[in-house]
Amino acid sequence: MIVNYHGLVELANSAFSSLSNMPGVYIVFWMKNSRCVEIPRMLRIDRKGVLYIGSSKKLKNRLRNLWISLQMARSRAKRKKYPHTFGPSLIYTGLIDRILDEELMICFKHFKNENYAKDQEKLALLKYTRYYGEPPPLNLNVGRKYFLILGLGEVGTSRLVPKLDADIKNALGVP
Repeated sequence: MIVNYHGLVELANSAFSSLSNMPGVYIVFWMKNSRCVEIPRMLRIDRKGVLYIGSSKKLKNRLRNLWISLQMARSRAKRKKYPHTFGPSLIYTGLIDRILDEELMICFKHFKNENYAKDQEKLALLKYTRYYGEPPPLNLNVGRKYFLILGLGEVGTSRLVPKLDADIKNALGVP
């Protein structure tokens, strides 16, 4: 079940203890004063403030790494390997100076296995990109392969890709 918005700072302060290490999909939102920050996109305005869509085989560890990456970016750590692309993406886009840690909210949903979670992430990115005309602003490492997903399967593979989960679709604000 998808969980309501959780502040990233609150999750970090609790050492991510409310999360399990099951596979899942997570979405990072930008919110100020409990309101989503609208982000102009190529085709329309993202009124949900989606910054990043990701998946992991161990959600708790991945979100902890996202937090560590953010803190490394804040300190402008150099020559260190970031454990998540989130921090470097904030630096690259210049959003590191505009978004406060307290303004980052996360929602997530656990799934039965890692492959299913990855498929849901790909579908979420595809749906978001088709609706807004571009991927979320901090999904800079999204390769073209993500967008080769067709209705029934991924080009070059025989594996069927499921429909996008209704909870994730709702969280993204896409039709």
